[in-house]
Amino acid sequence: MTDDARQDDDPVVRPGTPSFQCLADECGAMCCRNPYRVDLGENEVIRLARQVDVSEVLDERASMVLMLQPEGDACALLGDDLRCGAYEVRPNGCRDYPFHLESEAGQPPRVVRDLACPGFVGPPMSESEYIALVDSLNRRSEMD
Repeated sequence: MTDDARQDDDPVVRPGTPSFQCLADECGAMCCRNPYRVDLGENEVIRLARQVDVSEVLDERASMVLMLQPEGDACALLGDDLRCGAYEVRPNGCRDYPFHLESEAGQPPRVVRDLACPGFVGPPMSESEYIALVDSLNRRSEMD
């Protein structure tokens, strides 16, 4: 296996990983479709309520979660144009996608990417871009 092939199949993000570029017009909004679940903290619900009627998009049975469209195949906020209907106030899980922090006991957190997302086509991520990504994910995880 070549280093390039290994890197394309490796979910762990590090400097040199292809950078992310959203391909919304090409991917069919995979990030907003099943099986993804977006849990929301109180601050995220407040932020979301600035733009949408949260009673129409939240499921509160177990926790505050973005609801699916009636067809059950996409987020309630996903528009026909495959764009988010509340992009400016979207939850942290949506802001962070396709990345998330993964923690194991006794180990520093690491950034992983969703390999189902086709958007890892940009130039290799520099060390400073990687550090900025980690800082951003850490800040958002501490917010809620």
